[in-house]
Amino acid sequence: MFSSEYHCLDCGSTEAYRSRRRTFLEKYVYPILLLQPVRCASCYRRTNASVFTPARPREDRAVVPPHAA
Repeated sequence: MFSSEYHCLDCGSTEAYRSRRRTFLEKYVYPILLLQPVRCASCYRRTNASVFTPARPREDRAVVPPHAA
């Protein structure tokens, strides 16, 4: 549970991003259990990992407004 490095179960990648908390469990129960949702940077599989597992911050995509013609 307190792994020092992330490993994807599908592709074996060690790169992960923090993922947005979506459900009631992810928002309120996982923090008590010291878990966080993460997404693999290679295959995009979403899993849970310890909060002590290093994961890059979530990359927010900038919303570009449509061009006025």
